[in-house]
Amino acid sequence: MAVSAALPYEIGQAPPGRRIEIDVGRCAGCQECVVRCPAGALHLDTAAWMAAGEDERCIGCRQCERTCPFGAIAIQGSPSVPLRQRPPHRLPDPMVGSIAETRRGLTSWEEAWAEAARCLSCPDPTCVQGCPAHNDIPAFIAAVRDGDLARAHAVLRQTSMMPDVCSRVCDQASQCEGACSWALAGADPVAIGLLERFVADRAPVAPPARPTVMGAGLERSVAVVGTGPAGLSAAWTLVEEGAHVHLFEREPEPLGVLAWGIPAFTLPPQVARRPLEALLAAGVELTTGADVGRHPTWAELLDRFDAVLLAFGATIPMSLRVPGADLPWVEDATSFLRRARHALAAGGALADVGAGTRVVVVGAGNTAMDVARTALRLGARALALDWMAEAFARVRPDELAEARAEGVEVEFLTSVTAVREEAGQRWVEVAATRQATAFETPRIVGPPRAVAADRVVLAMGYRVDEEVASSLGVRLPVRRPRPGSTALPRRIMASGLAAGAPALAQAVAERDAYLELAARPVAERVWAVGDALTGPATVVAAMAQGRRAAQALLQARPHRPARAMSTPRVGGAEMA
Repeated sequence: MAVSAALPYEIGQAPPGRRIEIDVGRCAGCQECVVRCPAGALHLDTAAWMAAGEDERCIGCRQCERTCPFGAIAIQGSPSVPLRQRPPHRLPDPMVGSIAETRRGLTSWEEAWAEAARCLSCPDPTCVQGCPAHNDIPAFIAAVRDGDLARAHAVLRQTSMMPDVCSRVCDQASQCEGACSWALAGADPVAIGLLERFVADRAPVAPPARPTVMGAGLERSVAVVGTGPAGLSAAWTLVEEGAHVHLFEREPEPLGVLAWGIPAFTLPPQVARRPLEALLAAGVELTTGADVGRHPTWAELLDRFDAVLLAFGATIPMSLRVPGADLPWVEDATSFLRRARHALAAGGALADVGAGTRVVVVGAGNTAMDVARTALRLGARALALDWMAEAFARVRPDELAEARAEGVEVEFLTSVTAVREEAGQRWVEVAATRQATAFETPRIVGPPRAVAADRVVLAMGYRVDEEVASSLGVRLPVRRPRPGSTALPRRIMASGLAAGAPALAQAVAERDAYLELAARPVAERVWAVGDALTGPATVVAAMAQGRRAAQALLQARPHRPARAMSTPRVGGAEMA
């Protein structure tokens, strides 16, 4: 077996203490470890018909340990892997008024080559399974190693139409990087997100190209309801097969969560707008301010279009059911982020949030961190409270670290029990909570105490507007499986992902189940994708489902509309 070009040290220079141990009583000579080893450190001893190892070649990735079906192999010694590239977080100076991007990418080819060289080009890459879009990660990293941006883009384009967006907003730690062989061995994973961003930032993503020969979607017309990641991905796939696509957006401005839910310091507006601008340039129509289900009605849409794809997202904020939650100085995250985004983009401020203001954010997930960090940029102080334990919180580790570095106070295991105002004084009552597992609902265990607050922002998550789908006679979102109940496919078990990261393996199985669900119509000529289908999820999962549903739609028998509805208002110029 050829030795990977990405080996972290020369053959024969393995660190002292590295040892391959094979249990002769267990080894069946199946050669599973031989096939999986990226370093060529294992071979079959044909005389004894069992695996044999070369310690000097072993790099300690432990793929053989995780994939041996008989538990016959063990590796002694720590992994041998070069240090990961870690661009420093940009701390805004000054903080107030800043909308500058805080996450740096790789700044040179030298940095990109050094990081790409850490990839083992695994024979069965678990990182691909960890990515909700199933990007061919080893192939695009190999292209980076070769200095071939065009090839790297071509690989990514097979499964992703927004690598510039995903590389900035994905929680790689719970997806591709969490499934990297180095991460499963207890070492720092390859910086897949940074390499993806390097490719996307140094060469533009090519716009969707209509086929020059008859495509599967030729002459088909599709209405896509929603312009977030799921809708844009579906539209992109449909256009590349020759379909005629019309996007409908309920809000005055398009892009969904990419516009209102992610601040400019994480996702610059020009990056967020790029996919939609490319679609409009390719001939996709856009109608904003469309109350689909009422005007136009579902009957009108189904009369005019061959198919309808629902991608309207999860937009209704979760409410806080405690005394005082309806006070006028309590608002939801969507409202706050929208107001703040427009104010900061105009170089201004908010009258009710500024110097000396204390903003208490209820929640400590990714949206809560966005709210708290935005409050800092308006001149306020920010405190985020979450009733969950930090170990189980639904927040990106890097996002939490960045928020704390910028000055956000974060308290976990703290539940808000009331919002109070009396004699001109404002505060929230909180109590300590306890939570033993990720699937356990936190419970209050401590007495209440007061925390001063000038403004409260609720950032506890979102739910789907069920009325949109119910008016079509469809019940969405689908019921989520009980945590841990999804059976793991054999390919996940055999890859060693389940042995190295059981929780991630379970998440991968659930994401893949939703991908297949997205391929099935929820009603005649109607598909649903993204948050509309599953409830709140991630940008990349929504994008992957949009692509999968579009592929299934194109494979379905085409329908020819009986009549056309009146010409809609096209809002292609109304960009976020």
